[in-house]
Amino acid sequence: MNVQVRIQFESPTEDDWQSMRSLANRLTDDPASVRVSAEANPEWLVAEFTMQTEAQYLAVSKIDWAMRSETDNRCDSTISFPRTEAERERAERKAAARKVRRKREK
Repeated sequence: MNVQVRIQFESPTEDDWQSMRSLANRLTDDPASVRVSAEANPEWLVAEFTMQTEAQYLAVSKIDWAMRSETDNRCDSTISFPRTEAERERAERKAAARKVRRKREK
């Protein structure tokens, strides 16, 4: 599953960039998927990577633990699980099928 971790720092240093890379590398199932970048707002760094698919509530606790151990001076953070294009298309097909079934039931 795709994971995006955004962390706000007062003023990101090279150590913070390394912490983000270390965080992502600790959690990923594919080291080639790891990308760390800065947002337009220079206080936020973003780590994007893939993890083995599992329930999101379990993944959040793992990610939170890794954030606490890897990043010392974080101010705020967010965790999200963006869907791939294929996942979005599948969800749209399932929603359309549910809509058709409900229409037939009425």
